[in-house]
Amino acid sequence: MDTVQINWTEGVIRFNMISQSGNKYLDKNGFYCLLGARFDSESETWKDYKLLYIGQAFDQTLRERIPQDHTGYKCVFEYPNKNPGTGIVVMVGTVEKTNIQKITQDLFNDAECCLIFRNQSTCNEKCKENYSGRELQVINTGDFSPLKQECTCSAKVINP
Repeated sequence: MDTVQINWTEGVIRFNMISQSGNKYLDKNGFYCLLGARFDSESETWKDYKLLYIGQAFDQTLRERIPQDHTGYKCVFEYPNKNPGTGIVVMVGTVEKTNIQKITQDLFNDAECCLIFRNQSTCNEKCKENYSGRELQVINTGDFSPLKQECTCSAKVINP
C-alpha cells in the first residue's frame, strides 16, 4: 500500500487574506481545506470548524490555486449566509513524506480523493460516493483538525 504523509501548518488563514498572507506554505504545492468557522474575539482564534471543501495544487502554488473558481465554491460561500457569525478560513498542508519514488499529479489526485471520501467534506462533489484510486493511506500530521488522522482507501471500498 502506498502512503502519503501530509503535514498541516498551524493555524488557519482567512480566505480573503490568501494573497496578503505571510504563510510560506502558500507558495508551495500541496493540499488545502476550506472551513466554515466562528471567530472568538475573546481568545482571538477561529473555532467550531466545519469541513466544507478539500482541494489540491500540484502544478501551481496553493496561493495561486485556492482563489481560483471551483464548482464546490458556490456551496462554500453560501455557508456564512446560512450560518451568521461565521467566516471561511483555509488550512494548508504539504507532503512531508511518502513511500513512492516520484510524486505525481496522479498521486495528488488519489490523495485528494481519499481525503474527500474518508472525511466527507460538505461541498466537494467528486469522490464522496466512492474511491477508485490506488490502495493508499493518507496520514495527517500537524494541525489537521477537523480531518481524520488516518485515511485508508482502496478501490474495493464502496462506503466511507
